[in-house]
Amino acid sequence: MTATRREVILAGIGLGVAFATGTSLRTLGVLPSGGGTDQTDMLQSAVDAAAGSGLPLFFPPGTYSTRRLELRSGTHLTGVPGRSILRYRDGGGLIGIEQANDIRLESLVLDGDGKDMGVDGALLAATMVERLRLSNCGFLRSGSSGILVSRCENVAITGNIVDKAATGIAVASSEQGGTAALIQGNLVRNLFFRKVALFHGTGISIDAGAMVKGNIVEDAPAFGILVGSAGDVSVLNNRIRNAHIGIGIPAEIVTTAPVSGNSISSTRDGAIRAMRGPTPVGPDLAVDAGVSA
Repeated sequence: MTATRREVILAGIGLGVAFATGTSLRTLGVLPSGGGTDQTDMLQSAVDAAAGSGLPLFFPPGTYSTRRLELRSGTHLTGVPGRSILRYRDGGGLIGIEQANDIRLESLVLDGDGKDMGVDGALLAATMVERLRLSNCGFLRSGSSGILVSRCENVAITGNIVDKAATGIAVASSEQGGTAALIQGNLVRNLFFRKVALFHGTGISIDAGAMVKGNIVEDAPAFGILVGSAGDVSVLNNRIRNAHIGIGIPAEIVTTAPVSGNSISSTRDGAIRAMRGPTPVGPDLAVDAGVSA
């Protein structure tokens, strides 16, 4: 993941802010290991201390090798886009968040190193979190999934890259209503099948109230975007290329769900299909949904 000139300029601005208002790992004695040394204990201590202070924790450029890190309320992690890398060793995922609030990650790379994290594992898994913000991060080379979010409120996942995962971004809620999640401006690509899970191979899976807008999904062997029946979902102005099915929507809501302005190309079983469980029914609905192919 290579930083552009604009990203480097913005990173410099962010670096100044981090040092002015937060804490750097360097000042805590934690330096990049290049991936060779297990730094989990040091990183977890630094993350906990920063969360307790309420200040951002800045990751200077380099590679930090770690097992699963657990984030608690108030955690704000930031780095240099494309250059501040957390590389996975083992432990069922890179970052886990449970029953917390006010979590923010920005400008970090989570690198799974191609390792298997289990059927339900992910580079980042969040459950029962209030106010979750993931922005301008890279989620790369997961042997399982990229981002899994369940039963969370006030979620914004914006401007991230997910490159190589079983499922790119999945957001699910067990309840109707609440604040709609925002899934906007992400690039999700190079998905792969895991037959042990029903909908792996999908770029963006949404089973909660959400606005899914302006994302790019490429190379999804299942669905580009898959919509569930929980909550109101709008699917607007996304670009999907090379998927088995571009957009899948439950047959019960297919006539009422806001789906428009999407550009879908190179699909093998239709651009937009009504779904009954895992099975598509009826014709391709793209002609009636404003899709360009």
